Amino acid sequence: MRYRPDYPRRDQVPEVPSSIREIMSDPTFELGVADVRAGRSRRPAYDLWPEINDQWAYERGRMWALLTPRDVQLKRDGKITNEAISWYARHEIEII
Repeated sequence: MRYRPDYPRRDQVPEVPSSIREIMSDPTFELGVADVRAGRSRRPAYDLWPEINDQWAYERGRMWALLTPRDVQLKRDGKITNEAISWYARHEIEII
């Protein structure tokens, strides 16, 4: 996205190691998955979200949903499925 002066400027966030399960457990990851699978575009208030890591998780969820067959469930009984993790690992380079 091109810089727009009307958007809030943000500092670069430091990188922090995290597992695939941690990434996929973020609520905004699940929101990104749900939006893609429902055919919705990005949330209107996305650029105003207070936490940049929420945007990262959301985008990863959207990308995961685009690269993973629709019949693969993200969660079962409230837990990330092993199959979902496997698909993330298979496409980790593309997801970010």
